[in-house]
Amino acid sequence: MTSAAESVSAAQRELSDRTRDLAEERNRDADGRAGVRPGGSNQQQQGAMSFQSTQRAEEIARDQAAMSQRVQELAQAVEEIARAAQAAGLDDSAFQNRLREVQELLQRALTPELEQRLRELQEALARLDPEATRQALQRLAEAQQQLRRELERSEELFKRAAIEGELASLAKDAEDLQRRQTEWTKQDAPHPDSAAAAAERELATAADSLARGVERAGQTVPLAQSQAAARRAQRAMQEAAAAANQRDARGARTSGQEAADSLAQLPDELRQRRDSLTSAWRQETLDALNRALAETAALARRQEEVAAALRDGEADAATRARQGAIEEGTHAIEQEIGAAAGRHALVSPQLEAALGYAQNQMKLAREQLEQGDPNPATAAPFAEQALDALNATAHALVRTAQRVAGAQSGSGFQEAMEQLARMAQEQQGMNGDAQGLLPMMGAGGDAMKRLRELAGRQRALAEQLERLQAGGDASAAGALAQEARELARQLEAGRLDARTIARQERLYRKLLDAGRSLQGEEPDEQKDRTSRSASAADSVHIPAALLPGATGTGPKVRYPTWDELTGLTPEQRRMVLEYFRRLNEQKP
Repeated sequence: MTSAAESVSAAQRELSDRTRDLAEERNRDADGRAGVRPGGSNQQQQGAMSFQSTQRAEEIARDQAAMSQRVQELAQAVEEIARAAQAAGLDDSAFQNRLREVQELLQRALTPELEQRLRELQEALARLDPEATRQALQRLAEAQQQLRRELERSEELFKRAAIEGELASLAKDAEDLQRRQTEWTKQDAPHPDSAAAAAERELATAADSLARGVERAGQTVPLAQSQAAARRAQRAMQEAAAAANQRDARGARTSGQEAADSLAQLPDELRQRRDSLTSAWRQETLDALNRALAETAALARRQEEVAAALRDGEADAATRARQGAIEEGTHAIEQEIGAAAGRHALVSPQLEAALGYAQNQMKLAREQLEQGDPNPATAAPFAEQALDALNATAHALVRTAQRVAGAQSGSGFQEAMEQLARMAQEQQGMNGDAQGLLPMMGAGGDAMKRLRELAGRQRALAEQLERLQAGGDASAAGALAQEARELARQLEAGRLDARTIARQERLYRKLLDAGRSLQGEEPDEQKDRTSRSASAADSVHIPAALLPGATGTGPKVRYPTWDELTGLTPEQRRMVLEYFRRLNEQKP
């Protein structure tokens, strides 16, 4: 199975390179045609593909379809191995979990986008449309990169699954052999004869097979002690068989007991080695995630300072340099996430999506500051969106680390309830402070300073809720965090009125309700938030990469909310979101 994964991964790398090369070649041809002067040949201007290029594109389409089929077959083979192992009594949970992770990784690698890009290439070739073929090749090359990354990750995971499976299987074999040897020593050794000798020779053959298996596994992990124990058992069995053949009951019993004793600790030694490997691999991944989390949190604090400076109208060289330095720092985080994703199937490369969005928004903010006439008012929203994306990355890292560590979502209910109760009290205090500030609005000076301090407290509460939601202990925390963050933005913008205070009061009540039930938000009977149109007082921005349609005019069809998707499996959620993405896709 490991060799099959390596073969598929190598083939996909080669296919991705071919697709990229042909796409780049077609792009160069297109650039060359753009420079053709009027009066050039019609074939040149239309960019008709050569017969050779067409053949290469058709071959790529066929090979990618075949490759997708091979990946599906590999995922099916993993499932069959898991079933066969369980049927054979090898129900080791760690091994089964590793196989399930590999299977999910392979299934996730075959994205609808890849299938769509392949269909686009096939259709463009059927129409003999050179421009559509060029674009389809470019898009397919981009879509292939995810499959390539996932397959490269699967190589290491297959190796780890093979090691875990082999150690678990050897432990079971050693346990079974030790049991059979103990029975022989008790039942057959006291009555030595040729039949007893033959039975013991069979056990010695099994011990030799076990020793060779341990030696094979020892090429990957240190197993010197286990190898020595298996060989000692084999030699003792051979001696016991010889004694039984000579009708030496005492010698047969002594050697038989020595063989059983040599095997007694072997199953546990092999399982402990397997467990220590699993723990080391898990810790290796957690260390990478924790480094990424610490660096993300540090950058988020610095980004918040930049966003605050831009809101205050600061657009000097120092602010621009700080934004550039933060942008540069995200690349180190990207490497940590990539390293973690290569070590564990539960670390999705999609973690990098929010980080990539943060990088893009930082770039936009920096470009606004690099203009001849820097515009901090235009740069500030980009900086705030980058901050939101950094926070989203941090919370996704927390959630992923908990999944890797094997945390159970229901283990922190009491703590979560206490946290929600405490946050409700904090919100109540902020509500009182906001009511005290309301009569002072318009006076400027000290009132605006206090309002910004209040906004900072409101944002801090939102971050606490996001951390709680990332832990999986309170399903309502995510929506409450978004509401708290929107309120913080309104306060930062200086918008404090009766409606804002009413929203704060509703948030306080929802915090109380969530703390009592830990089952989500109670229905809003007045439907204040879902039935009315947004007003100027409620005009807040959501991170563009985190809500569909925000990069354009908005989705034509409303995307389902997270609450509506929580009852679905990850694969079902992906399919639903892909369906809505296609519904909202802009048609040329």
